[in-house]
Amino acid sequence: MGLSMISKGISVSPLKLQKLLYYQQAWHMVFFGRDNQLFNSAPQAWVNGPVYPAIFHEYKNKVAGICDHLKEEHFGLVRDSDINGTIKTLATELNLSAEQIGLADSVIQIYGTKTQNQLILTTHSELPWCEAREGLMPYDRSEKEISLDTMHEYYKERHDRNRSKKS
Repeated sequence: MGLSMISKGISVSPLKLQKLLYYQQAWHMVFFGRDNQLFNSAPQAWVNGPVYPAIFHEYKNKVAGICDHLKEEHFGLVRDSDINGTIKTLATELNLSAEQIGLADSVIQIYGTKTQNQLILTTHSELPWCEAREGLMPYDRSEKEISLDTMHEYYKERHDRNRSKKS
């Protein structure tokens, strides 16, 4: 996934990373079942949207574009064709199917091109984050977890609604 972002020229800040992980989790549950989560924890409903605290603390001091200078050869890749081999190796280590990799790439293509501010506004307009923030002022600190059930139901309903419009 990370190499895919590099090859597509997508820049990721720590804040944007949180939103991309959130959408990866949500859509993964929609396509592979509610009990088939990518992460062991649920995101929390922080002021700027969904956050996975452990990952936040690991990357919080990084800045947007910090890795923009990296090229495929920095990852031991010489040719574009090496990217597919590296992704295949990572997928094997992570036990991901071709369908899971395809979905992850689609999520990156859809959400990765948005700015972090666009992603904040998007998550703030969607039920899972709003439900977890109910009763809080916009800048109130919160560690309340976003319901994985709500995430699954909300995005599945959205997916089903979009599919029925295309029929």
